Amino acid sequence: MRSFLVQWLRHIAVTGIALALIGYVLAQAFLYSHRIYAGGAYNADNERVLWQTPVVMATIGIVICGGLELLLSVIRKPAPVPASVPEPANATR
Repeated sequence: MRSFLVQWLRHIAVTGIALALIGYVLAQAFLYSHRIYAGGAYNADNERVLWQTPVVMATIGIVICGGLELLLSVIRKPAPVPASVPEPANATR
């Protein structure tokens, strides 16, 4: 069975990377739409969206995912499962 810490780190890493990629695509779409509605005008102040959006989305996702998993690990308790040893098929009584 995997350690909780390894599984937790893997989950938050996947969440952070996925949301950063989605944030980058959304930032590109935002800049593209601004250029369309501004008649092709370029505003250098809007370029910070390309790094701010992915960072914010990844950070919020990591905090929410990591926090919920930590909370659920405290609440969820492993259930005891009784295990019996099976008898061999050719055993005689």
